[in-house]
Amino acid sequence: MSDTIGRKRGVRLLILSTLSRTAVLLLLCTLALWTEYSNLKLGYNNPRLVELSSGRMMRLFYEGSDAFFSLFGEPAQVAREFGGMTWSIRLFGIPFTDPVAALSLLARGHGWTPPIAAGLIVPVALALLFGRVFCAWICPASLLFFTISRMRSLLSRFFYFPDFSPGRSTAWGILAGGLLAAALYGHGVWTLLLPYFAMGQVLFQSIAFGTLPPPFFALAVFAAADLALSRRFTCRHLCPTGVLLGFLGRKAPVTIRRDAPRCIAECDSCTLVCPFQVNPKRDETLDCSICGECVAICPTGCLSVGRGAS
Repeated sequence: MSDTIGRKRGVRLLILSTLSRTAVLLLLCTLALWTEYSNLKLGYNNPRLVELSSGRMMRLFYEGSDAFFSLFGEPAQVAREFGGMTWSIRLFGIPFTDPVAALSLLARGHGWTPPIAAGLIVPVALALLFGRVFCAWICPASLLFFTISRMRSLLSRFFYFPDFSPGRSTAWGILAGGLLAAALYGHGVWTLLLPYFAMGQVLFQSIAFGTLPPPFFALAVFAAADLALSRRFTCRHLCPTGVLLGFLGRKAPVTIRRDAPRCIAECDSCTLVCPFQVNPKRDETLDCSICGECVAICPTGCLSVGRGAS
C-alpha cells in the first residue's frame, strides 16, 4: 500500500513540475506580447486602430490585457510593472534576477543596483532551501530536454546512444569562460551559453518582432547534444546556472529523503532514472532538483520529499 502511495506522490510531483514549467513558458510568451501591447497602447490607445494595424487577434489580446491591468490601476502604468525575460523579470513591479546575470554585471565592472540585489533574494533562497529546484520546476528550456530524454529512451530500443559524461567541471568552465567573455564583449554571450536564456530570446524576438534570432541555433545545438551525447547532457554538464544553483543548494534542508529500512539493497531504479545522476540510495542530494522521477519509480515507496535523510 505504501509503495503505491509513494509512486502516486512521485507522479504528482512530475505532473506539477511539468505544469509549473509550462506556466513559466506561457508567462514568457505573455511578457513578449505585453511588450507589443505597451507599444500599441503608446502608439494608438484605441482597440479599433490596433485591429487595423495588427489584426483581430491582437485586438482581442489588447482588450484582454486592458481589462487585466485595469484591475490594478491605470493599464499603461501597470503594464510597465511587468517585463523582461529569463535574464531579469518584473512581476507586479517585483524584480527577479538571474544569479548568472548578477555575476555578469560584476564581471563587467558594474555594481548591483537595489532592484538587482533584491531580485536575487528569491532565486538564492529557493536554492538554499530546496537545492537545484529551478531546473525541474522553473526552467522553461528543461521542458525541451525532458522531451528529448523521452525520445532518446524510445529510440534507444532501435539505435545505440552513448552516455558521455565529462563531469560537472565542464559547466564550471563554461561559467568562468562566459564571465570572461561577458567582461570583454558584453552580456550578449549568454544568449549562446544559457539554454533558458536562448529560449527566452527566441520566444521574445519571434513573438514581438517576428524574427528568428541567432540563439535559436544555440538552442538547436543544445538539443542535438542531449540527443546524441547523453540523457539531459545540457542540464547536467553544460548549464552554468544549474551547477551554480546545485552548489548553493548542496546542503538544502528540503530534498529527497530515504526510509533506509524499506530500501532494497539490490534495487537501483532511482539511480538509473535520475536525470542528474543523483544516487538516493547513498542519500546524495547534490544536484537534486526534486523532480519526482525517483519517487515515482521506487518499488517500495521508501523515497519522499522532506527534511534531510531518514
